[in-house]
Amino acid sequence: MRHARGLFLLSALVSSSGPALVEAASGWERVAVAPEERVVTAVAVDPSVPVRVLAASPRALYETLDGGTKWHHRFHTPGGADIQALAIDPAFPSIVLAATDQGLYGSFDGGAQWQRLFRGAGDGASRCTHVAFHPTQRETVLLGTANGLFRSTDRGRSWVEVGVPLAARQIVHLAWDPQRPDHLYLLTAGGLFEGDLKDGRWERRLTVLQTPDASGEEPTEPVEESTGSIRQLTAVAVDPHSASTIYLADTRGLLKSVDGGRTWQRLSRAGLASASIRRLLPLARSPVVLYAATARGVARYDPHAERWTMLSRGQASAQVHDLAAAKRQLWAATDEGLYRYELAPDAFEEDRRPSPEELLSNFSHEPTMEQVREAAIRYAEVSPDKIAAWRTQARLRALIPTFNVSSDTNLTDFRHWDSGTNPDSLVRGERDVDWSATLDWELADLIWSDDQTSIDVRSKLMVELRDDIVDEVTRLYFERRRLQIALLTDPSTDQRKLLEQELRLQELTALIDGLTGGYFSRQVKIDGAR
Repeated sequence: MRHARGLFLLSALVSSSGPALVEAASGWERVAVAPEERVVTAVAVDPSVPVRVLAASPRALYETLDGGTKWHHRFHTPGGADIQALAIDPAFPSIVLAATDQGLYGSFDGGAQWQRLFRGAGDGASRCTHVAFHPTQRETVLLGTANGLFRSTDRGRSWVEVGVPLAARQIVHLAWDPQRPDHLYLLTAGGLFEGDLKDGRWERRLTVLQTPDASGEEPTEPVEESTGSIRQLTAVAVDPHSASTIYLADTRGLLKSVDGGRTWQRLSRAGLASASIRRLLPLARSPVVLYAATARGVARYDPHAERWTMLSRGQASAQVHDLAAAKRQLWAATDEGLYRYELAPDAFEEDRRPSPEELLSNFSHEPTMEQVREAAIRYAEVSPDKIAAWRTQARLRALIPTFNVSSDTNLTDFRHWDSGTNPDSLVRGERDVDWSATLDWELADLIWSDDQTSIDVRSKLMVELRDDIVDEVTRLYFERRRLQIALLTDPSTDQRKLLEQELRLQELTALIDGLTGGYFSRQVKIDGAR
């Protein structure tokens, strides 16, 4: 929603939307992954099971299945390799990939067994910096290294190099285009490149300045040109609502482009405790909200208000290496361990309450009442067109003739005594067979037939059934919408009541699916993905 002010959705309301996250009163909580581990370099959340979280120190990988209460050691890197990034297959969560500075390691059984999947050849080729699963092609994975970009089409088991410009070989980070899945932005030591995996075309969008200016100081602003000129880029993120809006992080703050990377502007650093940003985490809200891992904690950027807020309560001002989000939690991997942040929905300010149109536009990705009604009628086969077709077919039946075939034996056949050489033999004469075929038309049925009476009775019953179905699906649809609005505008502080409301929301969705043959949920997922 383009003009919604201060409007944030609970993730439970819209299955395809990201979580609505704000700073909780309790702040950060340090989670003890293992007594011997102080530094955590990477963190990942299972998208299908949010309580399953993976956290990595430089040399080991740990897993929790209960949201952080108990942790289990899953992997220890051989040869002193340091873990740089983690990825969980959203389609098959048992597949886990760990990018290290000495190659890529993977497990296909939930972490029980591990193997080295990628080594690389050449200077820096084994140093893996980023790994990510394709958003739509579930078997495709991209791996960024210090010596090029590689692609796997079998979930990481084998790899081939992707042809990129020479200046784009030292990969730092990458981000997918939310509207064109094969389109991506590649962040490298040489700048930002925009490309497509299908046609292999790449275009530079930003150039990194390799040396400081004459004074020895870093430039205070990027050059206002189509390519721009800055240095030490660290992360890239694309607005989930607008693919032409791109964010770039570097050691001096955040840059933004609203035209697909052609021009850039540096955003204000007001509110930032440290301008050195390592990672960006965009979350789908109204509009998008950006979380940044900085050298002094986690910061949140609100593009609408154009301001930064440090989420520092309960957390030391440590270097943050990585961020991950679940429905109600934000995870931060830092130099001082793993931190968990409890999230809650925003309360509306009196002078910034959204209008009814703004509230309802949050559900624009869901089918309309008319679409749901038509789907229910179609699924129950009670469309008015069905009766009209019956009446037409009953009239046309008069044009189809009745075909009859009959046969008979001629009764004039006779028997007599042979008067020839064998007078004692009884001879039978020839038998005649008659047959006939007829075609009969009941042309009066073109005007009226007895079938019309039967159709009238069935039509009355069908209209009653259709009215019952329409009444039921209409009641469920708007009861669900009222519950969504209630959860959005006035969420309960009682966790038990909130859980009951969310379960009721799922129940209403299931009931609508039952009346539409699963159309409702399928359409929500399709439109949400778009």
